[in-house]
Formats: sequence, structure tokens, C-alpha cells
Amino acid sequence: MRPTMCLVALFLAIPVLQAAEQPMDAAALRVQLMETTRVVALMGIEGSSVDFKDDGDPETLEIVFLDRRSDGPSRVSPDGEVIFLYKPSDKVQSALIGEAFDLRVARRLDER
Repeated sequence: MRPTMCLVALFLAIPVLQAAEQPMDAAALRVQLMETTRVVALMGIEGSSVDFKDDGDPETLEIVFLDRRSDGPSRVSPDGEVIFLYKPSDKVQSALIGEAFDLRVARRLDER
């Protein structure tokens, strides 16, 4: 390949490389997280849900099914890593999953 052709190929590749480096928007990041996050369901946890420690893996979303009303209402942990469910309706469960992913997206965008 002639030197001028090499330069042309290099200049044509620069915009592609720059486009690949641009940050992902929130909607695209949400889709990516939803596709790559592993969901782990847990039942019959020992102790209170307040004392529950998540697995520390940002690639998993833990869904903890609560056995007792005293463990509190259905909710999402502040970091979006755990969803606690106590006899939720489908609507509540869907809303909490959405909230968990919103929190996860916000955290990832803040880390950039």
C-alpha cells in the first residue's frame, strides 16, 4: 500500500474510533445492563432483611423473597443491587425492577 493510501485509511478510521469512545447514553446503558445482568433469586434468608448483605458483585441483581411482613415492605436497596419482595403484585414487582435498573444506570454514569 502506498504511503498516501495509508494516511487516507488512517484518517478515515479516526472518526470511527472517536465514535466508539463517546459515552453511552442512559437509555443504551440501561439496555446493556438489562442484557448482561445476572438475576439471582433468594428465599428463606437468615435474619432480618435490614441485616442482609449483598454479594458485592455489580453484575448481579439479587431478588430476595421475604417470608415475613416484619422484614419490611417490598423495596429496592439504595444502590440498586438488591430487590426485597414481600408478596408483591406484578405491577409493584415490575416497578421495583425498573427502579433497580435506574439506580444502577445512574451509578454507572456517575462513575465515568
